Amino acid sequence: GSLCLYQGEELGLPEAELALEELRDPYGIQFWPEFKGRDGARTPMVWVTDNGNGGFSHGHPWLPVKPPHLPLSVAAQEGDEGSTLAHYRRALAFRRAHPVLRQGSMEEIRAQGEVASFLRRGEEELFCAFNLGDGPAEVVLPAGSWTTIGTELGSQPVAAGRASLPPWGVCLAKRV
Repeated sequence: GSLCLYQGEELGLPEAELALEELRDPYGIQFWPEFKGRDGARTPMVWVTDNGNGGFSHGHPWLPVKPPHLPLSVAAQEGDEGSTLAHYRRALAFRRAHPVLRQGSMEEIRAQGEVASFLRRGEEELFCAFNLGDGPAEVVLPAGSWTTIGTELGSQPVAAGRASLPPWGVCLAKRV
């Protein structure tokens, strides 16, 4: 399916807190302070930590880089396997390794309690389940033989056609 990442999402950047005089978004300016507009999510990409503009520009950027964003720069997260950036890279690599996630049919879409699940069918068949709640959940896989994949993304092990999902947990499995 389609994938959309907003710039800075892969770094875990929070929305920037901008002052009224820093805004460029007409809606934010007009409806300040009830609606601050979209500019807080449009600040420059933060490449490095040791420059006021985060390495985005030597000039004056359209919107400011805020100090809380600097420690989350690409340079700060590079090489840290536990970083948000590393997680996004693993997730994108997983998606590339399984074309069915981009081109396969999406079937047996279910929402049971806090768990959303579906099958992706194509060159391979994948079962995907996501616990969207803050408590543990149990998921029953479709009939058949399944093997756990995506452990690099925190996928929970499949045993006897079931998986126990922690809060916000995921189960990714491939039919064998």
